[in-house]
Amino acid sequence: MEMLRDYFREFGEISDANMDFLLGHIVQRKIPKGEVLIQPHQRVNSIYFIETGFLHYYSYNDFGERITLKVVSPNYCWTILDSFVSEIPTPAQCVALSEVRYCELGRTGYSAIRAQNKELSNFIQTITEKLLSAKVIEANKKSSMSIEQRYLDLLQTHPDMVREVPVQIIASFIGTSRETLHRIRRKLAAA
Repeated sequence: MEMLRDYFREFGEISDANMDFLLGHIVQRKIPKGEVLIQPHQRVNSIYFIETGFLHYYSYNDFGERITLKVVSPNYCWTILDSFVSEIPTPAQCVALSEVRYCELGRTGYSAIRAQNKELSNFIQTITEKLLSAKVIEANKKSSMSIEQRYLDLLQTHPDMVREVPVQIIASFIGTSRETLHRIRRKLAAA
């Protein structure tokens, strides 16, 4: 859990005792490629920290087309926030694109931490606020970019994702078709 410990330290200092208390509520797990982590109509009762591998978080639009909402990559803390916070079923699904090693904080542990430790409760709030802020910044940035710019940005910021995740998922993630992404890749290769 050293990777998770380092991740938490990026958000500020907490005492060793509090770090141990926090990590004591977290379980390390792994799932094989193709296994479903979250199913549609499931209530999401955990927060996940991805150590290795990639998750595909997606739903379907009104035309039955699969829409990639997120490709969750290593060193990232993630949950389906509306389902977790409101305790409502999610319409989305999350599947392992490769073997995924992750750390899981379940609702019971989360609630115990929040109830029993004010410093950690505030720390979790800080992490949540910073992650939400980063999501808004990312969405605003992407909204002003062309598809080609989104792909170039992804190449620069997440080269492992571009190498390891299937093309049709990358295309959906950046908001285009597989064919358009192939044209962009051919154009960039020729340049």
